Formats: sequence, structure tokens, C-alpha cells
Amino acid sequence: MTVVQSTETILPPIVATSASPSSATNAVAEAHILRELLLGFGREETTAGFLAVVSGVLVRGLGLEGMVVAVREGEGLRTVAAVGLGTQPEEPPVVPLDVHAWPESAAPFSVPTEAVARLVPAAEGRWRGVQCIALRASGALSGAIYLFPGRTLGPTEVELVRIVGEALGPELSRRREDDRLREGIRAREETLALVSHDLRNPLHAISVGVGMLLPRIAEPSLRRPVERIQRSAQRMERLLQDLVDIHAIEGDRFTVGKGLVEPTALILTALESQQSLAGSTSVIINTDVAPELPSVSADEERVLQVLENLVGNALKFTPPAGVITVGAARGPDPGSVLFSVKDTGPGIPEEQLSKVFDRFYQGQASDRRGAGLGLAICKAIVDAHGGRIWAESEPGKGAVFYFTLPNAADTGPAPAAEPASILLVDDKPENLTALCAILDRPDYGLVCATTGEEALRLALRGRFAAALVDVAMPGMNGFEVATHLKTLERSRHIPIIFITAFGEDPEEIHRAYAAGGADYLVKPLDPEIVRKKVAVFVELSRKRHDSESAPHTSS
Repeated sequence: MTVVQSTETILPPIVATSASPSSATNAVAEAHILRELLLGFGREETTAGFLAVVSGVLVRGLGLEGMVVAVREGEGLRTVAAVGLGTQPEEPPVVPLDVHAWPESAAPFSVPTEAVARLVPAAEGRWRGVQCIALRASGALSGAIYLFPGRTLGPTEVELVRIVGEALGPELSRRREDDRLREGIRAREETLALVSHDLRNPLHAISVGVGMLLPRIAEPSLRRPVERIQRSAQRMERLLQDLVDIHAIEGDRFTVGKGLVEPTALILTALESQQSLAGSTSVIINTDVAPELPSVSADEERVLQVLENLVGNALKFTPPAGVITVGAARGPDPGSVLFSVKDTGPGIPEEQLSKVFDRFYQGQASDRRGAGLGLAICKAIVDAHGGRIWAESEPGKGAVFYFTLPNAADTGPAPAAEPASILLVDDKPENLTALCAILDRPDYGLVCATTGEEALRLALRGRFAAALVDVAMPGMNGFEVATHLKTLERSRHIPIIFITAFGEDPEEIHRAYAAGGADYLVKPLDPEIVRKKVAVFVELSRKRHDSESAPHTSS
């Protein structure tokens, strides 16, 4: 938008002019003008505001009667700022560049009054002795300043104007380029928001149709193409939501709701949604959650979005048989919980760590594994919660993404915990004995089975907080046990932790997740890791039980 600032009343000079009695005074005046211009350079963000400040400083500082600033538009000039004139049209005309000659010198030069009148019609018949300074950037004309001093400029003033012109040309060019970039970004954001909105309706129809069709198809060879359509539609929905979120972030309209959320439940829910992808990439996903963490004050769906995005990114860059560890612990700052997602991928170069949360940023242009929006949205979500998010990495040794969320208000001491039943399944009695020793706690009820069939019978009779199942059992192996448990209504919600000696076999990992495994333990077992993993599932089971048992009121 073109802005013209006009005034009939010229403020008194802020410094002395060439009429001052000494060169020392002129030097002070010159320094003062340059200082005012530098302040204007840093203070004004818009090009129009910046040029208005420059015009005001020069007119007052040099005691000029008027001044016009014109910028280049194609092969013409348009006035964008003027001081010392009457009312001007909001859209001054574009005047061809050949309105007057353009000497190569950076010094001020005289121009005909009629040339200025074409740029600013209000100057016709009023200005005489106009001086012009060409503004150039890298040798190319970017604009011009027209000065009406009403007198002859002194040598010091001519030199000052020349210096200002040499500095103003590149600065004007840079600011106009910034304006074009901002305008392009704004137009792009508006287009993306419109397109994403218009695409949602047909995409929703596809998703609903596929969802209704899948249960009616029993033949695996026929289901696979439909499942691919469903996954593609889901990915498109996520991408469109990312575009909507980015548009809201850009417009300062991004908000989150807050409620009481359990860190353990957040992590396990996020991992459950990523299990099929983990299985297809043969990557192990571990949990490292400290027991008895406080609840956080958070928007559950938005925090799940952060975790799923971080885990999804880790899965993209972690090679088969690699390990991703999702954790939660008490935060470094009092009153917060620290979440983390660690992988064993190639890591992130140090020079890229500060950029990974920028919108549309991709580490390598040749390796685009997304739109480059996910981490920017993660940062906006965490920031909206009053937390912080950052990444640490050592190339070749993987990366860790951390974020914090504030604790919820303390609700007092927790009630005494009910004993939790844990199902242990292994065909070797000595292994069961070792597991019982590791998990020996007064609030755990350990139930052992030596065959898959026995484990299924026990699962039908009891309520279990978790099941630790050995993979390599004769007869019905651990994967088959898990598959049957997941098909039974009573046992399908039991978290299954597989125990195996083949933790680096990609095929084994794939089968574990395909069978519905929630976690993975590799022999020889580390007792502390076993206790921590089981404690997480026990805590989650108790909280779900408490939630189900709580009285429900209706309005």
C-alpha cells in the first residue's frame, strides 16, 4: 500500500545548518542528523514508516522547505513519502524513469521543476531549485530523493546528503525485498487456509466411506488396497490440520484447553497409535517413565499431537532394529514434568539444531520426509502450555527431543493403592522364579503360567494390570498368546511386554508389534528396567480403574 505523508507546517530545525557560524557546529549538526537517521533505521519496520522518518529528519535537520521520496516500480517511479506539500492522492501516478536524466554520480544534481511536478502534482509552481539524489543498490536504481531546500546547499550539506543517499539505497532495496517476502508469505498462508478448508469436506467423505467399507471386507487381498486408501486419507487429514494450525499460529489465534492429564497415559496412548508404523519399520520403542509422576495441566489431544509427531519423526530416521525411547520424569524446573523422545538414528548436525523448529524447515532439501510443519506446531503447542521444547544431538549417535509441561495443582495425597495382578508367562520355571524375585512387592499379585493355553485361561478369570510374555515357548509361542489375548473382550486391554533374546532381529520386532505388544524387554534382563516398565503399566491400570469406579453425575 502506498503511503504519502504530507504537511504544510515544517517543524523548526533540530540542528544548525550551513548558516551556522563555525565548521565545528556543522560537524555537530551532521552527527546529530546521522544519529537520528540510524535510530529511524532500527525503529521503523515498514518501508513506508521508515521513509517517512528519513524525510522528517532531513527536512528538519537541514531546514528544508520540502522533500519527496520515490521508489522504483518496474520501469517507473512512484512517490511514497512527501513532506512540505499539500494534500496528495492516496495513489500517486507511476512516472517513467526517463522523466529526467540520471547521472552516474552519487552527488546531488539539479532536476527540472516540471519533472518533480509529474511525480508530485502539488509541487507544480511551488518548488524551484530541486536537488535529486539517486538511490542505488548494487549499481541498480532503487529510488530517488528530491530535496527543495529553498536556498543553496552548503558543501557540508551536499556531502551529508550524498552519504545519506549511499546508505539509503541498499537499505531501501533490502526493506522492499522484505516487504515482498512478507506479502508473499501472507498470500501463501491465506491460500493454504482456504485450500485446506475446501479440501476437508471431500476428504472427510472418503474417510467415512472407507471406514464403513473396511468391516465388510474379510479377504486380506481385498482389504489391503482399501487400508492403503484409509492411511493416505488419514495422512492428508493430518497435513490439512497442520496447515490450519500454522495459519492460526501466524494469526495469533492458536489456543489450547487445559485439564488434568496423566503423563503415563499420554505416553502409552501416543505409542499405541505408532505401533503399526514401528512394526513396519522394525524399530523397537521403549518407555522410560518414572513412577508416581504428578498430573500435568494440559490439553490432552494437543500434547498427544506433540508426542505422536516426535515419535513419528524418530521412526522416520531410525534404521531397522534401532531403538526409540519415550520417557517422562520430574522436570528440571520445580513444578514441571519433563518428556523426552530419544532415537538411535543419524542425529542432527549442530548447525541445524537451532532451525529444526522453524516452519517449513528441512534438514536436507533432497530428503523431504514431510511438509516441515510438525516441529513448528509442536513448539507452538508447548509454548501455549507455558512449557519449553528443545533438541540435543550428537551426529552419528541419535537425537533427543525434550519438552516440559507444568504440573497440575496438588490434589492431596493419593489413596492407598489396590494390589495389582501381573501375569507372567514363560515355559521355564527358573525364568519365572527370576521374574518373581525382580517384581517382589507387597502391592503386586504375581500370577505365573508355563504355557500359552494356561495363560489364556488365567486371563479369562482375572483382571491383570500387565502381562510379561516370553516369545520363544514351545507349542503356543508368545506372539500367538498375545494375538489370542487381543481378540478376547476381557483381555484385549492388558498391556503385553514381550521378553526375547533376539532384540535386534527386525522380523522379530515386526511380529511383536503386529501381535499387539506394548513394550519389549531383551535378555539378559536388567531388574531396574523391568521394575520401571511394569510400574508404569500398573500405575496406568490403577488410574483407569479409579476413573471407571468414580461416580458419574448428570446435569
